Amino acid sequence: MITVNEDLIMSPRFICPHCHSPVDPASLEFASSAQAYYRICPVCDEAVVVALAPGLAVAERAPAAGAQTAQEHAA
Repeated sequence: MITVNEDLIMSPRFICPHCHSPVDPASLEFASSAQAYYRICPVCDEAVVVALAPGLAVAERAPAAGAQTAQEHAA
């Protein structure tokens, strides 16, 4: 049997990719545009993309000129 002391349970944290601060997800404000849904970091006020808007897809990155493909690298 596992006993959990609820006083010791850590609250969830989100690490902001801009300022690297640990932020309580409940404190993030919502924002949106035609392209994506965002959360706003309360520490640095930067937007963090949460999801793309319906109908949009992530653009494929073109490989750098002369770069090996994964198959070429594995061979």
